Amino acid sequence: MKFTLNEIQAIIGGKIVGNGNACITGIASVEAAKEGDITFVRNDSLVPRALTSRAAAVVIHREIPHLKKPQIVLENPALSFTKFLEIVAQERSLRSAGIHPTAVISKEALIGDEVSVGAHVVVEDGVTIGNHVVIYPNTFVGRGSRIGDRSVIYANVSIREDTIIGKRVIIHCNSVIGDDGFGYLQVAKKHIKIPQIGIVEIGDDVEIGAVVTICRAALDKTIIGNGVKIDNHSHIAHNVVIGDNTMLIAYAKIAGSTKIGKNVLIAEDVGVTDHASIGDGCQIGGGSNVYKSLEPGAIVWGSPAKPITEEKRIQVLIKKLPEIYSTIKRLVKTLP
Repeated sequence: MKFTLNEIQAIIGGKIVGNGNACITGIASVEAAKEGDITFVRNDSLVPRALTSRAAAVVIHREIPHLKKPQIVLENPALSFTKFLEIVAQERSLRSAGIHPTAVISKEALIGDEVSVGAHVVVEDGVTIGNHVVIYPNTFVGRGSRIGDRSVIYANVSIREDTIIGKRVIIHCNSVIGDDGFGYLQVAKKHIKIPQIGIVEIGDDVEIGAVVTICRAALDKTIIGNGVKIDNHSHIAHNVVIGDNTMLIAYAKIAGSTKIGKNVLIAEDVGVTDHASIGDGCQIGGGSNVYKSLEPGAIVWGSPAKPITEEKRIQVLIKKLPEIYSTIKRLVKTLP
């Protein structure tokens, strides 16, 4: 990469203090920055580190007169710096449009403009791929599926038949979208498979981590709303509905027919039981198990999940159990 400070300011805004023609060739944290790098400082606590940093320039929340480096001064350095990171990331991941000769593309598939399809990709009949889509090697796109404009599908992803994927969706390596839901009837001590004939529908601006599974519905749709972010190793079972802008952190496990509202935060390694309803704006602490529905705005933690203030009190008592036990044992000895 190679930018002048003026070019970066044109992307992120703010006011330049110092040499706007300074050449920037890299990005790094305040501590790791070297000559040619640009970094950012989000608040006053990091200013001392900026003063000793080797960075060539700093994006910062206020002008520091004794900082002998060019600065871009703006209100929210972290958010503004992200805009620049997006440009750099796009440059690094840029792939030329075209279809690799080893890819197998059905003649009945519709391929948009400026699409990049990597080696050994398989695209079946009736698939529609939008404009500027990038599909990395060894990916499978099943019959009748749709992928929206500017989506990126990384290597070894499997997209089963009739899956609908919106615009600007990112799916990371080795994830599976649209596999069969886990549905069986118990008859005479045998497990009889219930055919899973529904679909998965994913909205716009969704990001799905690596090794994520999202199961197709038994009859209708498994729905992932707009702006949802799903971290690595998470599992979304059949007929789940996840509302817009909800975030699931790593190892989230969502059982069948669960309904999750908008702007919900589900921390790492959380399990949610089947048919539960999680209201808008809920927050579920790490390692929790949710066995019943939650009202909108609930903040819970623990197993079973309960209001976080209650769980914190319980945790304090648990730490005191050895002391309580010793006291009880001593009192018992004093009994006649």
